[in-house]
Amino acid sequence: MHIPDGYLAPAVSLALAAPTLPVWGLAAQRVKKVLNNRTVPLLAIFSALSFTIMMFNVPVPGGTTAHGVGGTLIAVVLGPWAAVIAVSTALILQALFFGDGGILAIFANCLNMGIILPFVGYGTYRILAAGAPTLSTRRAVAAGIGAYIGITVAALAVGIELGIEPVLFSSNGHALYSPYGLSEAVPAMLAAHAFGASIVEGLITGLGVAYLQRRHPEYLTSLRGIFAPDVEAEGRPSQRPLWQFGLATAAAGVAVMGAIGLIEGGGNPGRMFNADWSKVDWPSVASMLLVAGLAGLVLVPTAYLILPRAVKRVGAGFVALAVVAPIGLIAPGFAYGEGHAQDVKLAFGYVPTGLQDLSGIFAAPMSGYNLPLPFFSEANAPLWHAGIGYEVAGILGILAVGSVAYLVARLLRGADGAKPPISAESGT
Repeated sequence: MHIPDGYLAPAVSLALAAPTLPVWGLAAQRVKKVLNNRTVPLLAIFSALSFTIMMFNVPVPGGTTAHGVGGTLIAVVLGPWAAVIAVSTALILQALFFGDGGILAIFANCLNMGIILPFVGYGTYRILAAGAPTLSTRRAVAAGIGAYIGITVAALAVGIELGIEPVLFSSNGHALYSPYGLSEAVPAMLAAHAFGASIVEGLITGLGVAYLQRRHPEYLTSLRGIFAPDVEAEGRPSQRPLWQFGLATAAAGVAVMGAIGLIEGGGNPGRMFNADWSKVDWPSVASMLLVAGLAGLVLVPTAYLILPRAVKRVGAGFVALAVVAPIGLIAPGFAYGEGHAQDVKLAFGYVPTGLQDLSGIFAAPMSGYNLPLPFFSEANAPLWHAGIGYEVAGILGILAVGSVAYLVARLLRGADGAKPPISAESGT
């Protein structure tokens, strides 16, 4: 869903700053009201979580890949205005350091994933969960459905933005920027998410809320007293063990996506999601997974041992996620609308001039989540080299996003020179 440079005309990219910048300003003002010693680190943790979720690419219909965002989960816990700050921070750092999304397209990407997604997801959640006890299963299900709808609507927005480019900017029958018309871009984005990434987003959010209901119900009470010691959450969580709920939900999600993948592939497992899985070098994949597993056996316990007590579990969890993130490298194809110039030329027979001129306008130091060092980026290097680079880059990114979000939150909290009051304007 990250739009790269060259797919949007500069005029469109700048025009999308008109709705994005005011929302950023308003979010900064609203978030001040809920920032305190407990919510500041929470905002940093959720920003890092969003970054981590976006590292995971999953195969989706059409032989392409897509990813979740986590915006609705943040909105359920801290409110949609905090989600704007958290997701936008992750997106900006992704563009600057990892080349995930274009520099000129920052406003578009933040509008789609950092504003539209959390507000639509949170609004849907509030409607579906209206009147339900805080710890009820209905809340978790509502959050999952809200997340599914939120990211699907964001995908629709991306499809429209890409699809109008050939209409607005063409010369001699050739598109100057994105060559995908509305009839191609909108169905492709909707299919890729409605039958793929949106399912993942819904599962992550629903399971995330269920986990918080069990382990940290105080985070799901209204912000009027979210951190008061005498706050008691309404209702009682399901007595079924959380691992059973998580396993059943994940299994159902895998089954649904597997069925969709087989349908797309005409019943041929080798053509799952209409992708050619025979092109995957499976021995190299096996070596990459083995190395990643060994790295996890060292890195995760080390992180747990050396991190401060307050963040031991969270930090070790993020390291574990970064260790398994290279699984996304297995999927053949590339995310729809994010292909390189040569991919576009193969599909359309030409490369739009705007894509030629703008696609290389900025070179991120760790483009593609790879380290700019010979061992990791040398030609014909084994896949596990790239996998290790992906893991290390991911861990560095998690630290960077969490640190920057923490600093932003601290600056916002101290901007008025006084301790802000706790408000009930956002949150569950």
